Amino acid sequence: MILKKVCGAIKTKRGVIMIKKYEGCFLFRSEDLEYKVALEEVKKQLAAFNASDIVENSFGERVLEYPIKKQTRGRYEIMQFKMDSDNLKEFELQLKLIKSLLRYMILIKNNKKVNVKKIRRRNFRDNRERESSASNSNVDAKVN
Repeated sequence: MILKKVCGAIKTKRGVIMIKKYEGCFLFRSEDLEYKVALEEVKKQLAAFNASDIVENSFGERVLEYPIKKQTRGRYEIMQFKMDSDNLKEFELQLKLIKSLLRYMILIKNNKKVNVKKIRRRNFRDNRERESSASNSNVDAKVN
């Protein structure tokens, strides 16, 4: 029974459940049948661990930069979902059991807006400081 929902956390009689947004990048073997079976297995595991708001994007088949488990090609799938943070470790353990899944990476999705102007200003200021310190060291070297 849900008592209260505050800031992504749900208070229940058993305690607080932290529901977070995640983004997972999955790399599957390129064979069509193996890919479909493994993708369905990942979806089943997400459903088993009560993931919600699942959005999936396929990046298609790509040539890998280096062989992974003797594979030179792979299919990328990006999935965004919400899940209880306590279930994440167990979900990752289940992912390791899927044979056709070559690699995966799950990140906490952060929806904060980035102020590009501040970053550019900071980078500009840092570069000016580096240039001035480099020129000062050159002047000191010439004086000595």
